[in-house]
Amino acid sequence: MVDGHRDKPAWVNSCQRMKPVLKNHHPRTRIYWLAMPVDAGRAGHSPAGQAAKLRDWVIGRDKDSDDSVAAYQRLAHDIITAIPEQFAPQPVSADMIDWFWRHNAWRGVFNNPLPRRATTDQLDTAALPAAVFDDGDQHHRGGRLLPLHLIAAGLAAAAIAAGLLVGLPLAAPLAVLSAAALLAWTAGLRRIPSWSKTLRVSSPEGAYPDSYQAILPVVDMPKAGIVFPGSEFLQALDDLDTGATFDFAVNLVTVSREMEFVRNDRAKGNIDDQFTQRRDVRNGDAELIATWRQLAEYNRQLEANIDERPLHAAFVIAVGAPDQHTLDYSVKRLREELTQSGQIAIRHYRGAQTKLWAAFNPAAPAHKTTIDQFTQPTTTKKWSRFVPFTSSMVGNSTGILLGFNRNNALNSAVLLDLPAAARRNRNPCLVCSGALGYGKSYAAKRITRGEIQRGAQAFIVDPGTEWEKALADVDNKAVIDMAGNQFSCDPLRVFPADVAGGYWLDYMVPMMSLDARSVGVRRLRAILQADVAAALDITSTAALMKYISHIQAPSTGPDNRAPQVVRLADDLAPILAALQSWASHAFTRAIFDDTLPVPDLARLDVTIWLTGSLDLPTAKEMNTPHLYEQLSDRKRASVAIYGMLVRLARVTFFADPTRFGLIVLEEASALLNSRAGADDAHLISRQARKHYTGLLIITQNPIKDLALMGDEFITQQLIMPFENEDLARQVAAKVGIRLDDYPDIEEFFLAQPSPDEMRDPTAFDEVDSAAGPNRGARQGYGFFVDEFRRKSPIWVATEPDAAVHDAYDTTPGRAA
Repeated sequence: MVDGHRDKPAWVNSCQRMKPVLKNHHPRTRIYWLAMPVDAGRAGHSPAGQAAKLRDWVIGRDKDSDDSVAAYQRLAHDIITAIPEQFAPQPVSADMIDWFWRHNAWRGVFNNPLPRRATTDQLDTAALPAAVFDDGDQHHRGGRLLPLHLIAAGLAAAAIAAGLLVGLPLAAPLAVLSAAALLAWTAGLRRIPSWSKTLRVSSPEGAYPDSYQAILPVVDMPKAGIVFPGSEFLQALDDLDTGATFDFAVNLVTVSREMEFVRNDRAKGNIDDQFTQRRDVRNGDAELIATWRQLAEYNRQLEANIDERPLHAAFVIAVGAPDQHTLDYSVKRLREELTQSGQIAIRHYRGAQTKLWAAFNPAAPAHKTTIDQFTQPTTTKKWSRFVPFTSSMVGNSTGILLGFNRNNALNSAVLLDLPAAARRNRNPCLVCSGALGYGKSYAAKRITRGEIQRGAQAFIVDPGTEWEKALADVDNKAVIDMAGNQFSCDPLRVFPADVAGGYWLDYMVPMMSLDARSVGVRRLRAILQADVAAALDITSTAALMKYISHIQAPSTGPDNRAPQVVRLADDLAPILAALQSWASHAFTRAIFDDTLPVPDLARLDVTIWLTGSLDLPTAKEMNTPHLYEQLSDRKRASVAIYGMLVRLARVTFFADPTRFGLIVLEEASALLNSRAGADDAHLISRQARKHYTGLLIITQNPIKDLALMGDEFITQQLIMPFENEDLARQVAAKVGIRLDDYPDIEEFFLAQPSPDEMRDPTAFDEVDSAAGPNRGARQGYGFFVDEFRRKSPIWVATEPDAAVHDAYDTTPGRAA
């Protein structure tokens, strides 16, 4: 969050204040640890490895010599460079290995983050904390008392009696059993061993609490196989939030084609033999035929390509928890989740937990971990299409904390960095949409404040006063009422001289209902050329009116005007009359009063333009010709003033490509449904990247409000719940979310009332205290589409500062 902005104290302090929020949500990201042997199996754990080990012994090769180590390094480099760059592999440091040991040993109780930067070059394994493995948790589950000394005495007495009554042949076995029981008692065996499926890992030094773990190999998959999508069943681990830690290991072993064919031929022979041996077993022939067909298909795939290699894949899942109850519940939920996600069966074995635990340690031999008993044979081609896990990443790696990913239970942080998007040659525009009261404006205010603290300029168009309250504590800002008398919005004064005349015509001609093709307007266009206007000293609308009045016929005395001036005056007379009429309105003083100051937008950090006093027409009035012709003067002036704001922001920010500028359009319906406003917003959406400018649009109906503007170049959207289901479905389809992927779309886009709002009142309700607003589980819950078009449900982060939070909240009745 602070990356690249450590020189901004306000932003650094804001990030520090977010620590409680981060701690509360506990965001995590799954880390994948990739280990591949480079010694060609010289430890001798496979036939090929045994041959290599024998060859090295015969020729006297030292596998730890400098030449051998250099060969290992070259092979490791070849392997690393073969990994696609999208995975961004990082070399493991000594600190990471230390962390990995502690994470595996005390899974579920050791929650330190992975160290990013190395602090040492070497790892002393003797310095690693020792771990004691208690398979079955004998310490707490010792079982019943086993009175071996009494059993030994009883067996001895029985042996003596049998020797006296029957003879030595019967007494000898009893005597042996008595001696064995006595030896076991002498060795310290006092209880029946526990057969619990738990592996308890403790620290003799007391460095960490006891970790209760369950190691669960995958023992069965659908006979027809699993294809993507659907093969990412390991993602189910990230959907569980039980208080436990879930890890998985995938062990891949490539074997020789020839050895695999021999193995398959042997298996085929066994199947043929069982046709006679299992003929009387229920459904035996059907099972054998199905297995025979699978084996034949496996052989066919291996024979299809000479480069095809057989591959054995084994999946093991580890669950770690701080106590036995949490572990049992987590294993139960894991079984249910895997069954629902793909009919995957896992087994919890007794007495083998320590060996299976070793599978999570790199370089542990497969025959020592017993993981080779759970392999699933396949081919390298089919494995490449398996896709056992996918990324749920959304957002940016740096930027403002927008919220937390709700795609799974990891709650990974979702960051938004609009300036960085521009630097990546992507569109720095964002649309926040949704129904009233679900957090779209709240999120927009957090984003805007964050960008201001990171050094950006903000230009905010606010139809009310909520942004003035939200940013009340921000210095170096101006709050301008567009229908007031504080600042001027005369196009000839606020815009640069080289474009002021053209922009004046764009807004003032439609406002005054003048015909753009009339002779007077054409004459006016020539006068407002930058060089002509400068020569005539026309620097404001008032100066323009003064000039046109000056060239009119004198009220008294002779008319000494030149013929061309007379014709010009006659052509401009209707325009002068219109200007004089419009200047008489109080709501147009900001345009016609040249004594009002012009805001220095380049110097200000924040400019808030209040448009609530403007009487803006509806979208229907703007888009229906006869209704547009009937607009009142106030509405026409409002459209002109409103449209000038966005163009003013664009001109101001586009002129300074060194500082990021953010244009915020709150409740942008009126602006985006005007032709000039929509054109300017569309131009910003296309060219903002080049000029280091961002656009943030807040709307309740993105389908209707963005239609005239065109949103094909805007990728980033924050979609909050909608009250209207049809609108919710249209928005989902618009951003490319298929209903096949989200059949329960109302879970993501449709607002849901809280149970308290829906239930019948009872006599037990505290009526006076029950009036607090509650939008149910949907409040703060949205769907985010990032600049790369990745989509995910998120939970919008809230401000930890109560004063700032209340300033953002627009709910009536809450303290500001």
